[in-house]
Amino acid sequence: MKVAVLLFITIISLAGCRPEAEDIPVQTESGIIVKAAHAGEVATRSATENEIEEPVVFTGEDIVWFNETTKEIRFKENYLNAPSNNSVIYARPAIKFYIDGEYLFSSMTYVSAVDSRIFNSLVFYYNITENIFYLMDGYPAVSVLSNPQKAQAERDENMRKIADEWRRFLDRLKLEGKLLSP
Repeated sequence: MKVAVLLFITIISLAGCRPEAEDIPVQTESGIIVKAAHAGEVATRSATENEIEEPVVFTGEDIVWFNETTKEIRFKENYLNAPSNNSVIYARPAIKFYIDGEYLFSSMTYVSAVDSRIFNSLVFYYNITENIFYLMDGYPAVSVLSNPQKAQAERDENMRKIADEWRRFLDRLKLEGKLLSP
């Protein structure tokens, strides 16, 4: 009988030591959402009114981390089929980044190492051979272009245009513990 009473008291005291529900941090969903733009849509701030039926390409929940220095973005399932709606990207001219429903900026296209086009604005790039995704200021690397100084100046100007929104994106990644920075 004494053993049963001691066991009962031990169980009650251990139950009393458990943290209260309000002390347990609540897991919240990421506010980052990336959607595919409509075909033919120019991804500008004025275009944000037409959010109807924009398929979600990936969310902040899919992101493991973003390296601010290398611009690599790592997904939970980091292979060609991730982001999960990869086939949607190929049919769309841009992917658009949102935080808590507010449009921030867009990547003009989704490119891979086999793409022969030149882009001097933000691109969502997939390196097939290394299985790595990037958010780069342009494609390809300026070092392979015939006029690298001109291309870099244009890329810098385009990134300046979205500097505040880019900072908000990085700040949100940092808040969610997903930003690797120097």
